[in-house]
Amino acid sequence: MFLDRDGTLIEDSGFIGDPERVRILPTVVEALRLLGERGFAAIVVSNQSGVARGYFDDGAVRAVNARVAQLLANDGVALDAWYHCPHYGEPCECRKPSPGMIRRAAEDHALDVARSTVVGDRGSDIALAHGLGIPGVLVPGPEPYAGPEPDYRAATLLEAARWIVTRAERGAGEAAARG
Repeated sequence: MFLDRDGTLIEDSGFIGDPERVRILPTVVEALRLLGERGFAAIVVSNQSGVARGYFDDGAVRAVNARVAQLLANDGVALDAWYHCPHYGEPCECRKPSPGMIRRAAEDHALDVARSTVVGDRGSDIALAHGLGIPGVLVPGPEPYAGPEPDYRAATLLEAARWIVTRAERGAGEAAARG
């Protein structure tokens, strides 16, 4: 599963380059625990245009990610990998909704993208999912949603995780029935 960072895992308070500003959203720990128990990889794919805009550097992005990881580890959960796009303005292969981060993650971690889901709070997250032909799950973000219709609208990340697990279990049951 591919997760956006700001607005999905942590509060989106604008361009976050300071680890002290990290606030884990409610239900994130429970959602990641559920997904981990069911064998799902949890990989972060995040646009971080604050780097290209000069608000902070790649080191600040890594420091914020490390703070997120530390806070989650304190609750006994972890994310499997982190990918971010530092670009803005010029077209690139990694900035969502382009699939570069997911393709790289799939190669690095031997993931089957066709069996994956993207969860995020913006239209670029859902467009990324749809561009890859996989489900896109929307969680509420700080701004009104503008983008393609998601496959599922969840009130929280935990609700999104439950939908993903149920969908995967239903698919496995259907495959076994056909086998």
